[in-house]
Amino acid sequence: MLIAILHYSKPPVIGGVERVIGEQAAALRSLGHEVEILTRHEWHLAAWDAVIVHNVFTMPFDLAWTKKLVALTRSRPDIRWINWVHDVRWSAQVPQAIHVAVSEHRRLDYMKATQEPVHVIPNGCDSSAVLGLTERVQELQLEQAGLVLLQPTRFVRRKNIEFGLRLLAELPEALYLVTAAPDPHQKDGAKYFRELKRLAKELGVSRRVRFLGEKGALTDNDVRSLYHMADLLFFPSTQEGYGLPLIEAALHGVPVFCSHIPAHREVAVGATFFKLTASPKNLARKIRAHPGVQVRQAQRQMMVRLAWPRIIREMLEPLLSG
Repeated sequence: MLIAILHYSKPPVIGGVERVIGEQAAALRSLGHEVEILTRHEWHLAAWDAVIVHNVFTMPFDLAWTKKLVALTRSRPDIRWINWVHDVRWSAQVPQAIHVAVSEHRRLDYMKATQEPVHVIPNGCDSSAVLGLTERVQELQLEQAGLVLLQPTRFVRRKNIEFGLRLLAELPEALYLVTAAPDPHQKDGAKYFRELKRLAKELGVSRRVRFLGEKGALTDNDVRSLYHMADLLFFPSTQEGYGLPLIEAALHGVPVFCSHIPAHREVAVGATFFKLTASPKNLARKIRAHPGVQVRQAQRQMMVRLAWPRIIREMLEPLLSG
């Protein structure tokens, strides 16, 4: 479809609505639509299939333009007009359009001006851009996972990655992300990696463990992105001299589950400690019940719920197509 998006200003102007229309336009284009964002001085009639008008019908910043657009909604019914309502400060004239409010609160507010149906479509959010996720981490689609465990580590036996695999077997909804790559210059590391692959197959978790370093070394930005998307840091080392990921996770607000060893007790901030002899089943139960983990899961679920492509496919395109 050929779609115009109208507002009083547009990106790169900084503002909430400006950000929304920029992301909305990008998502519509990604789904195959042709889109132009137009302000008052750029607006022109064309062979538009649809015109999405953000706030111009309901905010009195340029009433002459507002009234002209209201008249066009009546004289050009061949165009599908969408009145996208963020705010209501002027409603003396209601356009002949499909009315969309960004929340139930705003729907009830606008219902005072019209008896016509008002649909609720929330503003989406380009979460990957907000979080600064790298392309490599975006491709993992971690927002779709039920639970995301992260262990930034090398393939060294004292890192106790096999414990993570056994825990994963008790968490069928989870993904386990291990950042390491096998070091070709370290014979035991390569051997340990092969053993882990065999154990993952035996436990039936091969499809849910990601040895991310297999496809090339991660950048610092990739690791930062993984912290943004992880529900918890899992760090079951049998021995450490320090444990830097415990600090990094705390700085990123990621809940930490780590082994009860001297270095971890000294370094970790607000961590949940477990014994190296802990039952994976009991530990899985504690992870699921942890409030911080639940908050992180809810954040990723919000990413799915407010993804612009989903909102457009499920809520906006049905209105555009009639």
